[in-house]
Amino acid sequence: MNEDFAVESLAGDVFQLGNNSYRIRRIERGVVRVEDAHGMSPTIPFWLGEAPGRSDELSQSVSRLRGAIEARLEDGANDERIGAWLAKEAGVVEPAARQLAEYLTASHAALGCLPTQETIVLERFFDEAGGMQLVIHSPYGSRLNRAWGLALRKRFCRKFNFELQAAATEDNIVLSLTTAHSFELGEAARYLHSASVRSLLIQALLDAPMFAVRWRWAAGVALALPRRRGGKKVPPQLSRMEAEDLIGAIFPDQLACAENLVGEREIPDHPLVRQTIADCLNDAMDIAGLEHLLARLEAGEIRVVARDLTEPSPLALEVLAAKPYAYLDDAPSKSAARRP
Repeated sequence: MNEDFAVESLAGDVFQLGNNSYRIRRIERGVVRVEDAHGMSPTIPFWLGEAPGRSDELSQSVSRLRGAIEARLEDGANDERIGAWLAKEAGVVEPAARQLAEYLTASHAALGCLPTQETIVLERFFDEAGGMQLVIHSPYGSRLNRAWGLALRKRFCRKFNFELQAAATEDNIVLSLTTAHSFELGEAARYLHSASVRSLLIQALLDAPMFAVRWRWAAGVALALPRRRGGKKVPPQLSRMEAEDLIGAIFPDQLACAENLVGEREIPDHPLVRQTIADCLNDAMDIAGLEHLLARLEAGEIRVVARDLTEPSPLALEVLAAKPYAYLDDAPSKSAARRP
């Protein structure tokens, strides 16, 4: 559970996790005790924490299913026939099969294809406020999409000198742009290169919330931070302050004023820093998978489809309405920079 979420919550608050709701009974040092709320409506808008990303095997299965449905759509099948096929072959209950068929049929009609691991779709449209939204449909799972989104966000920042809001889910990446950003849509898939994306992503993750969290984990496991003091467990708030003091001593550029930094941050050769960066690259994200994906894009093994639309496709709605855990930047969830 995210520390800010735990500290700022109150006893009696109800939050939803999955299909269940839970009521907070009390908040102790390092522990939040909850009870089943028996379906009560949440009193706080979301549960904020970190969950494991979708496995590669499941992502491949999602891609194969989309490919099979796309083949049937191109053969002239309608959503009723596809729903019946899903219910029969995939063992999906009939109402869910019908809804899934309608959802993917409408998405195919909007995009002209269905995104798979062999076909990446770039979708661009303007929202009601006049902002430009770039959605990358990439069914590779959140670990790879988080890496791709962070690296792209950094590349856009350097190219246009403009901070972007970004989010990533299991199937999509969204970059919230402005009318000042003008570029060929299909070229966005080639803004990153497999040979240089690692160093770019390392610079990007230093500003992401994941770095501070994993820094505390690495420092705590290495016993560089005291767990107990005076016979009592160190409260999370004090532990966070001590972790910040530690990184200031080891990695001063991380806390330095941005106006005084020239070029990229110089990363010290320290075991805690190396471990934190490795955890971010390989646990929170999938840098090896991203490098392989970019290499396949460069070799022309993956088809790139670009679509400029007047309104978001059904597949884009998931990431546009994503919960705060999908954000790749550290702006507050209630900030004016966030999409409504």
